[in-house]
Amino acid sequence: ASDVYKRQVQRDIVSRWSRPPSARNGMQAILRVRLVPTGEVIDVSVEQSSGNEAFDRSALLAVERSERFQVPSDPSLFEKNFRSFTVLFRPEDLLL
Repeated sequence: ASDVYKRQVQRDIVSRWSRPPSARNGMQAILRVRLVPTGEVIDVSVEQSSGNEAFDRSALLAVERSERFQVPSDPSLFEKNFRSFTVLFRPEDLLL
C-alpha cells in the first residue's frame, strides 16, 4: 500500500522541479525527506550529492515547493515509511 504513496510523492516532486541549465542525464541525488503525520515537509536534505550544486539545490527546492504530500492515514504505516524516507532523484526519469 505504501508504494502507491511513494510513487505519488515522486510524481509530486517531479512536477515541481525546475531543471537547472547544468543538469545532465546520468546525474542523480538522494534526498532525505522528513514529514509530520499530516504529510507536511518539515525537513529535506541531500543524503547523496549529484556532485552538481545547482542540481542538488533544484531537487531540494522541488521538495520544499511540494510543502505537503499525501500519506497513509494509518499511523503505523506512516511511521514505518514516511516519517523519514529517501527519494532517488534522476533527470532521465524526469525528461522524456
